[in-house]
Amino acid sequence: MTTITDKSSDKSTNKRKLTPVIDVDVHPNPKSYEDLNPYLSDYWRDFLTDCKWKGVFPGIPFFAIVANAGHRMDSIPPEGGLGCSSVSFFREQVADKYNYSNAVLFPDSTFMLSASPQHEMATAVASAYNDWQIEHWLSKDPSLRGSVVIASQDPEAAAREIDRVGSHPQMVQVGLSIHTPYGGWGDKRYHPIWEAALRNDLLCSFHVSVHGGLFRPGPVFGNYYPEGQTNNGLIFQAQVNSIVFGGVLEKYQDLRMVFTEGGFAWLPSLMYTMDTHWRNLKREVPWVKRPPSQQVRDHMWFGTQPLIEPERPEDQKHILQIIEMIGTDKILFASDYPHWEFDAPHAALAHFPSEVRNKILYKNAVKLYGFEDPIKNEG
Repeated sequence: MTTITDKSSDKSTNKRKLTPVIDVDVHPNPKSYEDLNPYLSDYWRDFLTDCKWKGVFPGIPFFAIVANAGHRMDSIPPEGGLGCSSVSFFREQVADKYNYSNAVLFPDSTFMLSASPQHEMATAVASAYNDWQIEHWLSKDPSLRGSVVIASQDPEAAAREIDRVGSHPQMVQVGLSIHTPYGGWGDKRYHPIWEAALRNDLLCSFHVSVHGGLFRPGPVFGNYYPEGQTNNGLIFQAQVNSIVFGGVLEKYQDLRMVFTEGGFAWLPSLMYTMDTHWRNLKREVPWVKRPPSQQVRDHMWFGTQPLIEPERPEDQKHILQIIEMIGTDKILFASDYPHWEFDAPHAALAHFPSEVRNKILYKNAVKLYGFEDPIKNEG
């Protein structure tokens, strides 16, 4: 995590001299959960009102997050509400300050919807979030891009929701949790989601989540918050493994996947370990035609968050070596705003060579998402 007080925050800095930024991990919130009511049917609006729903489904464990319940102290807009609940304040505090050309939204906490055993309710809430996101965020700023929120415990209903809103010109991806409700992401039951994503020319973005409810597989959260944060990378590894050996990327060879808030330092070891076992045991998985490491490089991209910050400055060079092993074109900048782990883009990547830094800050996202090149626009 980098503090927001970096050189790029100096008012005397000429904004045009800052490298453009494309942030693939911004989490908007409604001012209150009642803001979702207009987008719910009468039935579900009354149901959630009577339940006094607070945005967290039963079965998801409460965990005392030391840092202001996970949000930056200064992310609440002047008029009040939840963190990152105002487009104008987000622009003032982050987007304009750091020269954002685009920001990809993934509504906060919606990656937990798929943990709910009450899948009809989760599907209704996902749909409400999508309509809210379009009206309150995407329609107010053409530089913003959206994630189609789904409840993946019902893949057929999820596919219908992707088809319903996925054609919106500012929707660029399907928002998924790294945990799965039933088995790994390589399971065939999730094929309707991949097919709907491809029909609508959308990426699939997997975001960190915590176990609980239907999210039971994978490593335990741990007894302490730093332990849980460290364990997050384990479930990312398990899911990449599942996707590759489940044959998802062989069947859907145009599928593109982004993994955010799970780190990336573990990836080289996972790639080469998968290759080793594939070579030795490929008879069991004859549908896996390409080496796993090639599938990762062909289909997967990874957000910077949480960016590795070595205790010893002399170890910084190893971070660059890891990125080069993965591919400098596979890493995307992710700030995680408005959460406490927020990384100020130019400060976070200050130690990287300019060519690599520029790829991470915007060039890789331009190529992956098909955004307009902000440098060409400035010219």
